[in-house]
Order: sequence, then structure tokens, then C-alpha cells
Amino acid sequence: MGLEILASETGSSALLRLDGRLDMETSASLASALAGAGARSVVLDMAECGYVSSAGLRVLLIAHRDLARTGHSLSLINVTPLVHAVFETTGLDQILRVGRAARSISLDGAELISSGACGDCYRLDRETVVKLYRAGVDPAIAEKEKRFAKAAFLLGVPTALSYDVVACGSRTGVVYEMIDATLFSAIIKADPANTPHHARRLAEIAKGVHAIKGDPAVFPRLKDQLADYIKRMDAFLDASDVAYLLQRLEAIPDSENCVHFDLHSSNVMIRQDEALIIDLGDFSRGGYLFDIGLICFIYAFPEFGVCELATKIPAGQGVQFYESFIEAYFSDLPASELSVFQRNRYFLASLRAIYTVTFLPQLQSKMVEIVRDGLLPKMRLES
Repeated sequence: MGLEILASETGSSALLRLDGRLDMETSASLASALAGAGARSVVLDMAECGYVSSAGLRVLLIAHRDLARTGHSLSLINVTPLVHAVFETTGLDQILRVGRAARSISLDGAELISSGACGDCYRLDRETVVKLYRAGVDPAIAEKEKRFAKAAFLLGVPTALSYDVVACGSRTGVVYEMIDATLFSAIIKADPANTPHHARRLAEIAKGVHAIKGDPAVFPRLKDQLADYIKRMDAFLDASDVAYLLQRLEAIPDSENCVHFDLHSSNVMIRQDEALIIDLGDFSRGGYLFDIGLICFIYAFPEFGVCELATKIPAGQGVQFYESFIEAYFSDLPASELSVFQRNRYFLASLRAIYTVTFLPQLQSKMVEIVRDGLLPKMRLES
């Protein structure tokens, strides 16, 4: 039996699906495929690869070292138990990112806790919950979220413990500790009179994240990923619009500190007045303005309907929440920083919509319309 390799895309990485044996006879084919992926991170889907020899391991190790020298990574997902044992025996699981094949679960009798644009959260038992992505989301996203959640926890980010990557039919997800907490969005929606107070709370949470130095060995540079997402908009926008977006991105101040890039009230849980941040699949290194732009996109534009979709908070209350958040976040920063945000807010808001075009097929047409017809004209006016 030989080895078939199917190449495709997953976010900003190349995805190679392996079917067959990775041995002395087939390792050269994988080496060629890895070289053909170019200078970017690579994900190997090993679900149909039932055997790996020492020759195959050497190809993987060389690829890992070559990619690391250019700031990229090699990750393995859906590794079968037999093949995973080979990585454990050789110690390569301590060098390479090796993700086991997802354990299958059933939702029979599971309680639905919350639903959002990206997926659903179910209570599995007294001690665990599962966050399941929508069907069609690449399985590598769940493995990345689990890895990022663990790394963020070790950096001091207040987040729930992640245990396992699982599969439920065609959907994948991450199992977390059951934190016996309430969704922040539900608290805000039920308490409209204190919306400014809740907005200040989110500003404090965001500042805490943005003060932490990101680990470059784990977390990617958000600007690099955003540039890739913008380039992939060439299927929906004119070339001049894509070039304009890339120009605007380059002008945004960067940082090596942490940025969540989906930090809104439905990704925060409150447990006995303690805030816990969830959904860390996009955790990165970058400037804090990228998170502020996401919050602007979620809450500031009632005409887009994103606030109700993502948080279930009424649009009018969402606008009030946004205005109070901005006032609180920038209250102790130089006025020049608020000015930078105000001059770029439509562009910064567009970035999450552009990301969603590549991430959620079912929202693709809606997000393209928001960027092309709603935000791009306003961007050109603000610049």
C-alpha cells in the first residue's frame, strides 16, 4: 500500500491529508509535498495514515526544523492510537505538535447551555462541558483551540481548563471543565439598567489580557494571519479593494502582547464574580486595537444584526454597551490612542467579518456584504 496526499487550505496554513503508509518508499513523496506547501505553517491530517516508520519520522522532523527557522510550524492532527504510540515511544511528541484522533461523543441527554455564530455549548455531566463547532469547520480548529487554551492558562489568562478534542458526527469540539458559571451576555441582557457597569467590566478583562506578553513559540502573529485572510477576499472584492485593505492593515500599530480576537460578552463566563474567558481558538500576539475593533463590529452597528446573532443582547443595548466600553477602555490612555482607533474603527471592525468569510461558510455571503457594501465605503471616508 502506498501513500496518497491530498492538499488543501485551512485558514492561513496548508493542509495535507495522508492516506496510507508513511514509510521508506513513500517518505520522499511527503517531503516533496511539504516543500510544495511553501513558506507557511503546515497541518498534516493523519486520520487515514495507519503506519509511520523511522524514515517517515525523519521527514517530519526535518520539516519541523525547516519551518521553525522561518517562524512557521508543523502540526499533526487526527493521529490514530497506534501511530501516536510511535511518537510517544520515540519522544517526538515532545517536539512536534501531535494531536490524537478525536474521541467520539453523543449528545443524547446533554443540556444545551448556549449557542453562537460559531457553535454550541453543551453540558456533558456535572464536571465537563463541550464547545462544538458548526459542521464544516475544519477539525484542526478544535485542536488549535485546546492547545491555545492550555498555553494561555499557563500565562495567567483567566480561562477554563481544556481536557480533550472530541467529535460528534461531522462536528468537532473541545471539552472543558464545568465551571458552574453564567454567560456574561445573559447577565448583561437581564440587567439593562447596569449596562455601563458591565461594559467597564469587559474593559477591565480586556486590559488584563492585553497586558500579558504572548509566547511566540505557541501563539501566531495576528497581523500575518489577517494579511492572509484579506488576500483570500480576492474572490469577492476588486483587486484595488484588497490592496487597500492590506495597506490599512500595515499601518495599524503592532505588539507582542496577547490579543484574543473574539473577546465579547458571549466568550466570558462569570463564576462567583470571577470572569473566565473562553473560546481561545484565535488567541494571538498583536496590538490591542484588533480586539477593540472586534468589539466595535459586534456591538456598534445595529444595522448588521451581529450583536443579536453573537450575544443575544438587543441591538440598542449593544450600542450603549459599546459606547461605555470605549469610554472605560481609553479612560487612562493618551488621547492620541483613542484618536488612532477612531480613525481606523471601520477598518478594524471589518477584520472579524473578513475572518468569518474564511471560517464559517454559512455566514460567508452575509459577511461579504457587510464588508463590501457596509464597511468599505465608510473606511474610505475615515481615511
